[in-house]
Amino acid sequence: MKLREWMWSYFFIGPNLLFLFVFLVFPLFYTFYLSFFEADIYSSTFVGFDNFSSLFGEELFLKAFVNTFYFVLIIVPCVIVISLVIAAFMQGFHKVSKSFFRLMFYLPVVSTPVVLSLVWAWMYNPSFGIIKYFSEVLGFGSVDVFSGQLSAILALSGIVVTWMVGQPIILYLSGMDGVPKDLYEAAEIDGAGALRTFFSITLPMISHTTLLIVITSTISVFQIFVVIHLITGGGPFHGTESLVYTIYRTAFVSLEFGKASAQSVILFFIILIISLLQFRLMKTKLD
Repeated sequence: MKLREWMWSYFFIGPNLLFLFVFLVFPLFYTFYLSFFEADIYSSTFVGFDNFSSLFGEELFLKAFVNTFYFVLIIVPCVIVISLVIAAFMQGFHKVSKSFFRLMFYLPVVSTPVVLSLVWAWMYNPSFGIIKYFSEVLGFGSVDVFSGQLSAILALSGIVVTWMVGQPIILYLSGMDGVPKDLYEAAEIDGAGALRTFFSITLPMISHTTLLIVITSTISVFQIFVVIHLITGGGPFHGTESLVYTIYRTAFVSLEFGKASAQSVILFFIILIISLLQFRLMKTKLD
């Protein structure tokens, strides 16, 4: 009987395991393997660590590396702060109103980034975009935020924040609902104000939720690609090019698959190290 149950279990999870192996496990190990080769469509030559050593002397790769960290340092704190503030305000809403706004904020999460990027590209269009229209109405004149590197990074970061805050808001609302009501009643009896209650009770009690959001948001931003590809194409002057976009250009434009694999391996270890550091730091604070 146990053998039959075991066989049926693997029969049902077999397709998912096959999908996981074909599209995740095998590509991961093959990327590590290919990173040691100088490979294109037709041939491959073993070069050892040459792909890795050459990358750290390549100006474009280092620029993409720095740009990616800019995106992380701008987007992740904004997502944390904005979602936390919105969730805190929504805690006082009626149940129906809270459900409605929860749905509204979560819609961008389930929408495809391609559609959202195209909508924002239309809004930012310097010729007929709605942002250009309101800028002229308010007397600021025509504004092209993607003409400068700093303004382009800030604009792209703002776009990504708008569709990333939905899930953290839901998570924060769930975390706040799990805070014992006795703590709030005790704080009210002691005369603590709303801000003191929030920073002394609510924030420490949802620190696990914050840890989850910081890690998942960091990993997501390190993989930023679609909004760059569709709106700026890495410009101006590679000022918004991220690591993933560089990997894409190296592999599918330059057809340097070995070099692109090396870039992917470096990105993998960057995300791994930062995630482990975040876990360690947050665990120390929680202990």
